[in-house]
Amino acid sequence: LYLLSSCHFVDDVRTDFSIVVVVEKVRNELLLWNRGNTIFENWSGDPCSPPWKGFTCQMLNHTFTVTHLNLSSKNLQGSVPTSIGDLSELRELYLEDNNFTGSVPESFVSLHHLSNLSIKCNPHLDSQLPPGLSRRNLTVSSGNCLRKNASETSSSKRSIYLLGAGGSLAFSLAFAICFNCFYKRAHHSDRRDHLDIKNIVFSESSVDDVSTNLVVHQFSLKYIESATCNYKTLIGEGGFGTVYRGILPHGQEVAVKVRSATSTQGTREFNNEVNLLSTIMHENLVPLLGYCSENDQQILVYPFMSNGSLQDRLYGASAKRKILDWPARLSIVLGAARGLMYLHTFSERCIIHRDVKSSNILLDHSMCGKVADLGFSKFAPQEEDSGASLEVRGTAGYLDPE
Repeated sequence: LYLLSSCHFVDDVRTDFSIVVVVEKVRNELLLWNRGNTIFENWSGDPCSPPWKGFTCQMLNHTFTVTHLNLSSKNLQGSVPTSIGDLSELRELYLEDNNFTGSVPESFVSLHHLSNLSIKCNPHLDSQLPPGLSRRNLTVSSGNCLRKNASETSSSKRSIYLLGAGGSLAFSLAFAICFNCFYKRAHHSDRRDHLDIKNIVFSESSVDDVSTNLVVHQFSLKYIESATCNYKTLIGEGGFGTVYRGILPHGQEVAVKVRSATSTQGTREFNNEVNLLSTIMHENLVPLLGYCSENDQQILVYPFMSNGSLQDRLYGASAKRKILDWPARLSIVLGAARGLMYLHTFSERCIIHRDVKSSNILLDHSMCGKVADLGFSKFAPQEEDSGASLEVRGTAGYLDPE
């Protein structure tokens, strides 16, 4: 899976695999704040063969490595990715004309070959460099951009007094309108379905480098029963329990996994999946929308994957309808590999899935492979850990490839 996730079958020369991993980390850090940004549409596989837009690569020691990175004018938000500091051969870095916040990462001190750094036109980014970087012979472009010409200056000065006088009134009015709309909407929703949703923010202290917590909904049992029409449509069964198809009030289709009384998985696996998926996010992992723990019921809610599982596409009824061709199989494997590589490399304590198999690789509407079912997952042992886990976990008859 790893080899397929990082190689192209065109040239004999490959990109240094450590660089491929670092670029994947950079991508994942940016995705935390910029999901939907078109810059990531082609960020897949090897960044140097052929070079992605914004990347310049050079051959060093018979492998390609990234030497120039241009992310300017991409409407990027959030923190500057700390993983950029691991691009050890980077010479030039352009981050200008975005909406980055915070400060320049301390990790940039490790960029010993960096000669040009542009961070200008990021109004909310602290332009002060880390001490180890500011002492170098480094060309730095910083500061805010002036977007007005001289003829506009005098009129701007006059208008600022009017804005200052009316600003507090406008803010108060806007706040009152928003509060009124919010109250009416919430009150109307309560009267419509009487379904309670509680937002809980989880954080996993051992996943230190995830820069934001994700919001996971805690659904009431009544809400789940309404969404599934009292568990009307059964779409599958697994080690945890039965899976039903449902529709949330705003129209999103979901898969609702209900733990059965005879399940081989218990509260530990349930809590494990909720905690892990509340702290990580990747387009090749099936995200957790919410959960329910009420009246001895344990329920997990995910987005509905319209093309089912890879197992069904290979061996089930779907395989009889249409056989997967080679490009589709390769695309699915690459997606699953990226999901696993994220688990293994993104957090300082990498996560081992421990139950990788075709039924745990789900396919969305575009046949994108997504790794699912993290109930058996655990953090990999660190150097200071005294012993390894001797538990037999996963599915009988399967040997997890990790």
